[in-house]
Amino acid sequence: MKKKSILFTLCLVIASAFVFTSCSEKEEDLSVKAITLSPTSLTLKPGETSSFTVSIFPENASNKKIRWSSNAPEIAEVSETGEVTAIKLGNATITATAEDSGEKATAAVTVVANDPVTEGAKGAPAKEVSGVWKKYTTVNVAGQIYVKEGQSLTIEEGVNVIISADAQDASNTKIELIVEGNLYANGTADAPITFTVPAANHDKKTNGRHWGGIIGSATCGEIVLDNVLIEYTGAITTTASPSVTKGLFKAGGGEGMVAFNTNNPKGKYVITHSTFRYTGEDAIYVQGGECIFTNNLFYAIGNEGGEAINVKAGCKVDAAFNVMYSPNTNAFKLSNAGVGGDRFLAQINAYNNTIINAGWRRDPGKPKGGSVWAEGGMVNIFNNLIVNCMFGAKAPNFGLGGTEGVVSGSIIDYNFYASGTVQSAVPQHIENGTVTAFDGFKTGVKDVIYGEHDIRGNAAGANDPKFTSFPFAANPLPDFNYNEAWDLHLSAGSPALDASKVKTGFTPYFANGLMLNGKTYKTPVPANYFGAFGQK
Repeated sequence: MKKKSILFTLCLVIASAFVFTSCSEKEEDLSVKAITLSPTSLTLKPGETSSFTVSIFPENASNKKIRWSSNAPEIAEVSETGEVTAIKLGNATITATAEDSGEKATAAVTVVANDPVTEGAKGAPAKEVSGVWKKYTTVNVAGQIYVKEGQSLTIEEGVNVIISADAQDASNTKIELIVEGNLYANGTADAPITFTVPAANHDKKTNGRHWGGIIGSATCGEIVLDNVLIEYTGAITTTASPSVTKGLFKAGGGEGMVAFNTNNPKGKYVITHSTFRYTGEDAIYVQGGECIFTNNLFYAIGNEGGEAINVKAGCKVDAAFNVMYSPNTNAFKLSNAGVGGDRFLAQINAYNNTIINAGWRRDPGKPKGGSVWAEGGMVNIFNNLIVNCMFGAKAPNFGLGGTEGVVSGSIIDYNFYASGTVQSAVPQHIENGTVTAFDGFKTGVKDVIYGEHDIRGNAAGANDPKFTSFPFAANPLPDFNYNEAWDLHLSAGSPALDASKVKTGFTPYFANGLMLNGKTYKTPVPANYFGAFGQK
C-alpha cells in the first residue's frame, strides 16, 4: 500500500507540473505594449514624401498591424503603409495605432514652402520658361520671360510670382510675360496663384503700371487662369517691349499694357474665380479665341480709361457671374473692331454679372459708356445687375450691323438698373447732367438701349436691390476701393430675385464645355435672378 501511495503522489506531481506548464504557455500576453516612431518630427516641402521607422514592443507581438492617420490630411496625408505626402503649408500630426491593443505613437510634420527661384535677368535677353513652377514656391521674375511656341508652363497652387517693377533698360521698358505656347495657372480658393510686384511698389492705386501683364501671341493655343490674382499691370510700352517687337501692340510703343491679352482666333482661354485689380488699363482685352470668363472679381480697373473685359473681332465669349466694381469706363466693351480674314464676327454672351460704380472715373467730357458699351458684333446682354453706374448699356447704331453697329438679333434687355441717391460733386458731371446714376439710366440719354423687359425704377433710390451687405445709399460714386467684407448676395425680398423678370432658357456658347489641358470647363447656364449672386 505504501508503494502505491508513493506512486500515486508522484503521478499527481507530474500531472500538476504539466497542467501548470500548459496554462503558463497559454496565458503569455503577446499583444503590442508600446510603439515608437523614428523620426519623431519631419519637415517636408509640398509634394515631397517620407516614411517612418516603426519599433514595436514586444518584438514577437502576435499582431504587428498598424493603422495610420493624420489630423490634417489637407496639409500632410499618410497612406496605409505609413508613407507621408506633404500637400500644403502648415502642421500635421501623424498617428500610428496598434490594431490589437490601441497603443499609439505620434510624429509631427511641418510643411514649408519650396525654395524660391529666379527667372530671367535684368537687361538680359528674354528667358524661355516652361515645365512646372511647383506649388507654394516664390518665383522672382527679374527680366523678360516667355513661353515658347509648342511648350507649356504649368503654375501650381500657392505660387507667388513677384515681378520686378524696375525698368529693364534706359527706355523704361517693363517686364511682360509673352505666351507663345500654353499657360496653365491652377490655384485654389485656399491657395491662389498671385502675380504681383515687390511690396515696396504696392501703392494700391490704379496707376501702378509696374509690369506689362500676360500676353498671348498669335500662336498661343491655351491659357487657364483658375484662382489667380493679377495686380499692378498697365506698364507703358516702349520700342523695346516684347509685345511691340513681336507686333502684338503698337509698333511705336507708348501704349498702356493690359493685364491679360490674346491674339489667336483659334486659341482657347478660360479665366475663372480670379481677381484683377489696380490696373492702369483694361483687365482683360481679347483679340481672338474661344473664351470663358466666369466668377471673377474686378476692381480698381483703369486709370484714364479702361474696361474690365474688352472684346474684339475673332472672339466667341461667355462672360457670366462676374463682379465688376468701379472700372474706369465700362465693365464690358464689346467691339467688332478688326473683323476680317481669320478674325470672325465678335460673339459675346454677357449675363448675370454685377456691375457697380462703372464710368465715374472716366473723363466726363468723353462719356463713352459707363456700364456696357456695345459697338459691333453679336451681343447678348441680359440678367445683369447694374448699380450706381454712370450710364445704362450703350450701343450706337444698334441693330445696323457692320463694323460698328451691333448685329440684328442681339439682346440688350432683361437687365436690372439700380441707382442710389448719392450725388457726384465733379463739375463736369453736374454740367453734363449726370449727378446720380439715375440720370444716366433715364429715357433720352444718347445711345442708351432701353429693353422692353428692363427694370429701371422711376427715381434715384427707388430700386434698391437689397444687397446683404453693401452701402447702396452711401457708397461714393468714384470710389474704387473694394471692401472684401461686402456681401453682394441678395437679401430676402430683393426685387432682383424676381425670377419672372429674368431671361431663362438661354444656352451659352460653351454650356457643353471647352477642353484645355485635358480638363473640360463649362459655362454655367443663366440663373433665375439678376446679378452674380442670388440669395444665400
